[in-house]
Amino acid sequence: MEDEKWISLNAFMKLRKIGYDTAMDMIEKNEVEYRKTSGGRYRIKVGGNAVSREIYEKEKERRIQAETTLEMLKTIINKGVKTNENI
Repeated sequence: MEDEKWISLNAFMKLRKIGYDTAMDMIEKNEVEYRKTSGGRYRIKVGGNAVSREIYEKEKERRIQAETTLEMLKTIINKGVKTNENI
């Protein structure tokens, strides 16, 4: 696994090949983990576990919903198979 690093906003924009407005939108939407230096400059976390908490929580919820749906479908299919065996 790659070690985490904190890079400048400018370096982040070059790395992602995005413009300033897009980078700032990502910051405002908490799509990236960032810090603001005492001088007011942004540092963006890259590498390591660079997924923001908000994205992690959304994906976790989607996974739980998918697993629940899968279990319900398995139950429905298994009941259908047992019903057809009795015919």
